[in-house]
Amino acid sequence: MYNLNCNYDKVLKRIPYKYAVPIIVGRRAERLKEELSLRGEHVELAEVVSKAMKELDDDKIKLKNEDMMKLLKPEIK
Repeated sequence: MYNLNCNYDKVLKRIPYKYAVPIIVGRRAERLKEELSLRGEHVELAEVVSKAMKELDDDKIKLKNEDMMKLLKPEIK
């Protein structure tokens, strides 16, 4: 089971693109899983997703291409 104990509202204040959050977490989780498998460690996907979400909540993950994300945010008139 996923343990996503994080302040999602706080995360959305830093990254105001709600669709970017799962993409960022998913990419970080993939990288964590790769790193651990290279060391010969086996982990469940839920563990690395939880760790990635915690890193995002702790502001350890940064959004690299924020200009690109701004293009995805709709303008409301």
